[in-house]
Order: sequence, then C-alpha cells, then structure tokens
Amino acid sequence: MTKRDEAYEYIKKEIVSGKLKPNEPIREREIAETSQISRTPIREALRDLEAEGVVVSFPVRGTFVAPITPYDVEEIFDLRSILEAWALERGIKKISVDEIASIRTAFLEADQSDDWDKIHNADLYLHRVIVEKSGSKRLLNFMKNLNTQIERISISSAADPIRKRETLEEHMAILDAIEKQDLKNAVKLLKEHLKMVAKAAIEDAKTII
Repeated sequence: MTKRDEAYEYIKKEIVSGKLKPNEPIREREIAETSQISRTPIREALRDLEAEGVVVSFPVRGTFVAPITPYDVEEIFDLRSILEAWALERGIKKISVDEIASIRTAFLEADQSDDWDKIHNADLYLHRVIVEKSGSKRLLNFMKNLNTQIERISISSAADPIRKRETLEEHMAILDAIEKQDLKNAVKLLKEHLKMVAKAAIEDAKTII
C-alpha cells in the first residue's frame, strides 16, 4: 500500500466512523501528526476523496467533510438498488455454496460479538461479492465512487439496535434466496433491504452524515 493509499484509508475511516463530522474542517497537520503520514500523500488522498464527493474544498477556507442530505441518501440508494440488482441477475449462478456459507458465518460471528467493525465488514463482504460476480469492470469502478458515501449512510442505519437485528435477518434472507438460486426473490429482498437502510438514515436526521 502506498502512502497515498494509507492516507486515503486513514481519512476515510475517520469520516465513515463519524470521528470527523459533516461540515467539519479537515486539518492536514493534525492528520499528519496522528497518522504519521506526511502532508503530500494526505493532500493527494483528499483530492481522491473530493472526486468521490466525500470531502469538499474551498479556496482560502480549506477542506471540509461533505454533508449528505436526505436527497443524497435517496439518490445514492436508488442507484445502488438498480446496480446491485443488475449485478445479481448477471452473477447469481457464480456465487458458490462455500462463499454463501462464508458470508453467513461472517454475519453470525459479527452478531454474536456485537463488534461494529465485524458487522460492517460482513455487510461489505456480501455486497462486494454480489457486485464482483457480475463480471463488470465498469460497474466495479462506478461502485467504487459510491462506496464511501454508502458506508457513511450504512453506519447511521446500523446505529439503531432494532435496525441492527432487522438488517441481520434481511441479509440472511438474501443469502437463503441466493443459495436456492431464486433470482426473483433474491432481487426483491435485496431491493427491500437497501430501501430500509436508506429509510432508516433519512428518518433519523441526526444520523444523516
């Protein structure tokens, strides 16, 4: 991993985790001191994050964490629903039984440990497999531009313990449908799940990042 990549991952984690709040200034010197990464790769990483819409820069004023409005949440998840449903249609037959078992285990272990990082990683695992099995490089690149914003929104949804339980059940139902090769139901469950994630983020204004 290059220093630019390290800086990107560090800043992204600070934003996704909520340590850096919406509209909060990003201070390169503080990040450099905390992360032990020089300011040049930090500036490069910030340009990458700005291209993804995660941060915004203003002349003289500096760089800030970009807010996500309810409209943004709705738009991002409408796009995600369309794209992941398309990916599932193309790749459902390529998802192996072993992969399904591995994803299911990741969710169950995360739920038992009540470790947010594990829950988050299990969620990423499932949706990454769905996208990758489409075999579309264009889709992979397009989703990369949305992923950080998606992660920010998903965190706010997962913050609610009731929603956390519902999310686990939704993921398990999606995996069951994929395992049965029931494309129609798998797509339906996937779209319903993504709709609920977006709804949870929109309903609680404090969790819209």
